[in-house]
Parts: sequence; structure tokens; C-alpha cells
Amino acid sequence: MNTTDVTRRTFLQTGALAFATMIPIRKGWGAVSPQLHRDAIAPVEIDVANLKILLEAAVTAATDYGASYADAHVRYIRREDWEEFTWRDQHASYPLPSWLTKLGITVRALVDGMWGVAGAGGMLTLDAAAGLGRSAAGQAKTVTSGVAMQTLRRVTELAPAPVVTGEWTTPIGIDPFQVSPEEKADYGIALMDLLGRQRHVDRAELAVQFMKEQRIFASSTGSYVTQMLFTTKGTFSLSVERDWVTEHPAWRSADFFSAAGAGWEYVRNAPFQDEMARMIDEARSAQRAKPIDVGRYDVVFDARSMAEILTDSIGVATQLDRALGYEANGVGTSYLGDPLAMLGTFKMGSPLLNVKANRSMPAGAATVQWDDEGVVPQDVTLVKDGILTDFQTTREGAAWLSSSYEKIGHSVRSNGCAGRYGVPAPVQQVSPNVILEPGQHDLSFENLVQSTKKGLAIIGWAGGAIDQQGLNGWGAGQVIYEITNGKFTGTVDFDRTKFLYRSPEFWRNLVAIGGPRSVRTFGFERYRDSELDRAIHTVSSPPAKVTGVAVTNLFTM
Repeated sequence: MNTTDVTRRTFLQTGALAFATMIPIRKGWGAVSPQLHRDAIAPVEIDVANLKILLEAAVTAATDYGASYADAHVRYIRREDWEEFTWRDQHASYPLPSWLTKLGITVRALVDGMWGVAGAGGMLTLDAAAGLGRSAAGQAKTVTSGVAMQTLRRVTELAPAPVVTGEWTTPIGIDPFQVSPEEKADYGIALMDLLGRQRHVDRAELAVQFMKEQRIFASSTGSYVTQMLFTTKGTFSLSVERDWVTEHPAWRSADFFSAAGAGWEYVRNAPFQDEMARMIDEARSAQRAKPIDVGRYDVVFDARSMAEILTDSIGVATQLDRALGYEANGVGTSYLGDPLAMLGTFKMGSPLLNVKANRSMPAGAATVQWDDEGVVPQDVTLVKDGILTDFQTTREGAAWLSSSYEKIGHSVRSNGCAGRYGVPAPVQQVSPNVILEPGQHDLSFENLVQSTKKGLAIIGWAGGAIDQQGLNGWGAGQVIYEITNGKFTGTVDFDRTKFLYRSPEFWRNLVAIGGPRSVRTFGFERYRDSELDRAIHTVSSPPAKVTGVAVTNLFTM
């Protein structure tokens, strides 16, 4: 019996777990026993040594079948959902917790400049893993042998990436999967009861989701890394009683609670109690709002609304695959339609505009040690003093920019933006954490309002959209104040008032920006085909003032 046979037999005996692609478990909370809790959501230990054998088999099979490069990924996701704690009709109710497990393996192979991808859900045998490797390489061969490809031969280059090995875990305080359902339910119900004792509150809702994801990556160049990533996300909102004069209801959602690379402590440390009074006051202030006069205004945006515009415009536009048109039939393109010529020269906004991206921010929802190509992400400046200086890139994307990088003195290196939207799923470009840099002066939102003679102040985000280029958009605030001589002088109808913007003009009209102490962070999600096919990232922004913003009371979508 040779070593290969022993390894194979050991793997088949201990590693070939009969996982389904998706295992939802839903039980009424009152029926959750300690044993059910352990069986349902306690970590299922995956033998990493066996997975390494499996991934190496897939990669080797791909290269033996003609691939010049191949890599393989395992993603094992466990998710726990508390869909909605509610206070309504003087009564607190709690949700039914649900759990979902998903395991997927994907192999990618490069043959004669073309990619082939094969994936499967669930744990595989060694032969099945090798079959995925051959299938990925075979797909690439089939494409390269096509008649059209003989005349349109594609040359794919990958930016250099050093061989990496190691393990990494998201730094968190408390593993949420080690916290009992009873404790989570008690916390949510106590919060609802506390809200119910506040004057004017008619309804409140809290939803929370915990995700624990193991990612394992192996490549034909010898890289092998494992990561355990944690994400906690949620929503919290309240509505107030109808106004006795106008009979208008009003609501406010929390801007301090969204998504983060964190554990149970993200929920426990959220300032629900400290922020309740402010949320109630802001919601009530919108109940006696008047119609807006259509026109152009100086607008002070709070950090939440600025973050939304930032990620929808610059965050989208600087994704290189979109700028080059490779996502035209997918999520869209970019108004930066000539990235090779625009890099280092295109005016994105005023000199106050400085935008950075990273995957290293503490508690960032997109923070990792290695991306899905085994690259250690680097912090990158996308916009400096209003000028476009870089794009979000993968290894292949960085090579596309090699000539432009050479002109501006940048090395050809991936910025580490490779990721996935599902399990199993191909490698794609995903959003890193995006940062709007604060100004040099210690200005607050209140300071920006005080410096405005006549205009509007946008508080929170009540919906909006932008076109597939990240160019033309609209938005709405949850509370919109009138500003006269630096003071709030009432509110305007937040339900009908919409502001319109065209990205380059909007950012070129940026005239003031908050200081370091005014910066806030928010989690955002990007979806592909379903609720499970998503990538999460963090956006950091201060408040800011923009002049000449078009505002209408007739805009509908």
C-alpha cells in the first residue's frame, strides 16, 4: 500500500461528509432545547488537512490537463438569522431564529489566455475534486479552440503575487455562535420593552444576522491559506405616533447599526439606548413638514447620506472590470469609460475630494488577510485632490493597467479586490472598504450647517438609485431640514422631496467636508442573483456640503 492509497483512504473515511448544498433549520424559539441548539448551530469541524489534499488534487488535475495556472477555493458558510424583534400594539414579540449552512468548492483554470471555472456544492471525494480541475481546464480549452478565438486570440496576464501560506481570523470580541438563542432573544425583547416605554413610539423593529465563513485557497504556484471571517449585520428602526394636527406618521432607521466584521459585541455595544431620544425627535420633526420649492440648493449631507452617494458613484465607477466593459451584461459599466487614458488625469471632483480603499480596516465588512486570489490587499488611493489615481483591481485587472501604471510611476500589483458573490461561484471583483477622507479642519455637521446661509440638511437615507454607469442618481433623506442663516427653520416633506445628482458635477461642487471626529462607518451589501449571492463592505465618510444640488418635489421612480 503506497502513501497515495493511505491518504486517499484516510480522506474518504474522515473527510467525505454528506453535506447538502443548503441546510435550513427553522424551529419555534420556545422549542429550542440546549441539545437542538448544539446540533443546529455549533461549529461543524472541517478537517483542514483533508481539504488541503482535496484542493491540491483539483489544482494538480487542472495543470496536468493543460492549465498554465489554476487555483481552488472552499467556502463554508454558517448563518444565523433573527428576522424581526418587534414592538407593536404595546407588546414585544420575538422572531423564530433560523440557521443555514452552505459549502461550496470552485476550481479556476487558465489555458491559452482563457479561463475555465467548475464548481460544486457539498463535500467531494478526491476523484470528484480532480474531476472539477479537469472540467475547468477542459472548459478553457473548448473556448480557445473555437473558430472565433482563432482570430480574436486573448492574451491574459496576471500581475505578480508572491506565494503565501498561513491562517487568519477576523478579530472579534465574542463568537456569536457560542452565544445561546436564549441570551439573544432576551436581549432583543429587553430592547423592545425599553422602546415601548418611550413616549411617542408606535412601533419598533430589530433584525440581526450572524455569519461565520471559512475560506480556504490553494493555487498551482504553491499558495495555501485559510481564513475564518465573521460578519454581523442588522437593522433597527422605529416609527412614532401620528401627529395630532397633520395625522402624518414618521419613521427613523438607525445609522449606527448596519454591518461590520465583528461578533456578538457589535450588537451588545451598539448605542441603542443612547440614540433612541434623537431618533424619536428627528422622526417627530418630520411630521409637520412643508412642500419643497423646486430648485438648486446648498445641501449639507450627514455622514450616512454621503456614504451612500460615495459607494454608489465613485465606489462603483472605480471598479476596473466595469470601467472596461466586462460587466456590461452583468451589473453594469462605468462613466470612467476610458480608464487607461483617464488614470492620473481625470478630474473626479473638487480638490477636497480624497477617496481611499482598503481591506484592512478594523471591523471592516470587506476586511481580509488575503483576497480570493491569495493576494494580501494593499491600501490604495483612488482619488487624490480630486484627480483619479487608481482603480479597484484583481491580478488580471492590474495587468490591464500596466502601461498606465508605468506612466504615473505605480507598480503593477493587484489591489486585492478579488472575491465571490456566492457558493460555489467564480472569482470576480468585489468592493473593498471605501473611505472618503475627512478635511483638515475639525468641522462637524453642525459647523457645516452654521456656515450655510440658505439651503437644506439631509439626515439619513430613505432610498435612492443610480444608473448602471454610476453616473446619474437620485436620493432621499429620512429627515430634511431647511437652513436659514445657519439655523434649522423647519422641515420639508421627506416623502416627496428628492435630490438629483450627476456624479462628476456633484463631487466637483463639494465645497466643505467634516473633520476626523465627524467620520462614521456603515456597512453596505452588493447582490448578484439572489439574497445569498452577495458581498459586504464598509464605507467610511464625514458629513459634507455640496452646492448647486437639484431638488424636486415631483420626482417619482
